[in-house]
Amino acid sequence: MHRAGDVRLTYHTEGQHAVDAADANTNGVPDQVEDILTQVRAARMLFVEVLGFPDPLKTERFREARFIDISFRHKDVLKMNGTAYDELQSYKKPGDPPGTRSIAFTVATSVKAPANLTPAHEFFHLIQYSTTYFKNRWFLEGTARWSERGLGAGDLGPARVLSAWPLPEEQKKAVALMAYEASEHLWNPLAARMDKEGVIPDSPALKQLQAMTYLDGTPVLRDLKLTGWAFIRDVILELGRIDDTAFRELDYDHWSEENQRSTKNEAYLFRAIENVVAKPQ
Repeated sequence: MHRAGDVRLTYHTEGQHAVDAADANTNGVPDQVEDILTQVRAARMLFVEVLGFPDPLKTERFREARFIDISFRHKDVLKMNGTAYDELQSYKKPGDPPGTRSIAFTVATSVKAPANLTPAHEFFHLIQYSTTYFKNRWFLEGTARWSERGLGAGDLGPARVLSAWPLPEEQKKAVALMAYEASEHLWNPLAARMDKEGVIPDSPALKQLQAMTYLDGTPVLRDLKLTGWAFIRDVILELGRIDDTAFRELDYDHWSEENQRSTKNEAYLFRAIENVVAKPQ
């Protein structure tokens, strides 16, 4: 295990799920593990401390959790670069008091943080899960793809021109069928519309973040550009309020996986977006 505060990485040094053994600073912790922890700490500092997104460990849903636990699996097993979990976990790790709970994600052993933003992407999913129960993929993956520009280079990914706003019903239906590509077709265009400056605001936390580097000396924060951060933050917060309305009006008895992903949620998702767009800037 490699730990910094309430973030812990558990890794294998042999077998199918072993991480890269390279240890340039000879401190006994593989560089890959150190760099991934650095990226997760940086993503948390950026989104929570600098930009004001909810801290997943301090939200009502996840406040029982004591740790963010990260594990590694071979990509042949994981089938993707990473996956985050939306339920509290009980790992019973050595030394944990009985009843210790965590929130968690898994990263493929092929991921190297200086060249891959999967850990930051998965941390952003924990922000989403901690704030709203909606798990429609055009929201989850669309905004998580947007979030990669936070630590990455550039202010925004590809963005199509929105022909009208609010979106006509046919366009809403098309967006609702998307996943990652919703960033290009909806989230990035709206981010650009809502934020003409696209700059990460200065703060003492930002100064700390700018000083963070990977073990090869590469800065973790590539630039000071991120368009639409206040808009995306406010949409997620609005969804945290509006999912209570959806739960009541849709007569859900609990937030089952089916309910979290239901197409019935789409009207509430678009209502939350429209509410935020309509607010005076």
